[in-house]
Amino acid sequence: MPQYQKAFVLLKIDPGHETKVVDALLKIPEVEEAHIVPGIYDVLAVISSKKNVALPGDEKIYWIVLEKINKIKHIRDSQTLIPQYSKYKSG
Repeated sequence: MPQYQKAFVLLKIDPGHETKVVDALLKIPEVEEAHIVPGIYDVLAVISSKKNVALPGDEKIYWIVLEKINKIKHIRDSQTLIPQYSKYKSG
């Protein structure tokens, strides 16, 4: 069973363009979810990347954020959170 690295990307968006950015994010294969949220950041994206020997999961996530997400129009700033340990409920 392949191992996946998950990350949470917090995005600051130009006012009024949140839904456009969410739609653009969901066109990226690695983006599993995109949410408009209140607070300092405007959008939360959940991304998942298959780990492999050639490129560790966290480095692959770095390139997804740099080359795909941060190039979306109207994104002003981003913060990427990569969990080092996670547990999930079964069911």
